[in-house]
Amino acid sequence: MKDIIDILRQQLILCRRLLELAQAQKIELVKTDAVAARKLTSEIEPVMADINSLEKRKEELLTDLKVDNLSAWVAKMPASPEKEVISTLLSKQENVLQDLKAVNSANMQYLDRHTKFIDYNINVMTQTSAGVTYGTPGDDGGMPVQGRKMFEAGV
Repeated sequence: MKDIIDILRQQLILCRRLLELAQAQKIELVKTDAVAARKLTSEIEPVMADINSLEKRKEELLTDLKVDNLSAWVAKMPASPEKEVISTLLSKQENVLQDLKAVNSANMQYLDRHTKFIDYNINVMTQTSAGVTYGTPGDDGGMPVQGRKMFEAGV
């Protein structure tokens, strides 16, 4: 029981650190500072590795206890100080993970927009033309390149 509490505490600390780094990364993505965002990504990687190793340890403990779901197991436990601590830690961890999910979703949107902007600029600089998909009806794909520029209107 004490081991599970220790693992949950360590995971909560690491998840909060991960949330801080993801929020900082979001700020750098908004400012379009690629170097700072890359540096934050390199800081995120060891935190993720530590979280994964703790998760494996927790799964091993749960396997030893013959438990599939920690939350369900805790719910079945009789009232005790350990049950209260585990429930509180699980609740806090769930809140942090929800916040992290929201921040990561925003970060993915920023990265997607940056990628589309880069693709658009590459198309402009290379004067990429659209293929037969944009040809005139009845053309039957006779010409490999139609001469119409391929621009993303949403950018």
